[in-house]
Amino acid sequence: MACSKEIVQTTSFDDENPQVELQDAKVLVACFSFTGNTKTVASSLANLSGGTLYMIDPETPYGNENSTYYDENTRAYKEQYGPASTRPSIKKSLENAGDYNIVLLGFPIWYGKAPRVVFSFLDAYSFKGKTIIPFITSGSTGISSAASELKSTYPEITWKTGDRLNGKTTDQLKSWLEAGGLKSEIR
Repeated sequence: MACSKEIVQTTSFDDENPQVELQDAKVLVACFSFTGNTKTVASSLANLSGGTLYMIDPETPYGNENSTYYDENTRAYKEQYGPASTRPSIKKSLENAGDYNIVLLGFPIWYGKAPRVVFSFLDAYSFKGKTIIPFITSGSTGISSAASELKSTYPEITWKTGDRLNGKTTDQLKSWLEAGGLKSEIR
């Protein structure tokens, strides 16, 4: 379900440009989830924000062997440490991508970075001039390296500072959304 809401000023997501005012924002919550953790957070964010949930699905799903970290034989390892231009194919099914003003983009951290399938999603749909707020799930790694790579790869997107959100309560997720100016649909 997508709905319109008023976006108010924020300083939390972008200290360099704190005056963010978007009227009638349409929110997309897009995520790639390997183990289900990111999907759980994304589903909660979509429910809280009234946004549309979209799963970034690789054309060929990742098998369980990809959870063996630093195994050079796995597809995930080869993609992450291969050429930066590596883009696994995704199932394309997002209609009217250009209608969304704000994208909450979720993914697990793989080898300190965003999985390459996230780049495939960003390549497939034009978010030029749109606002994207990344969020991650990770056992220990923060978002800064992944966010820096995304910003440098897609400078035409307005990026806001994201956060690691796994383990957050519903109230903490509501606070995170509201700190960014997104009014929670659930009080």
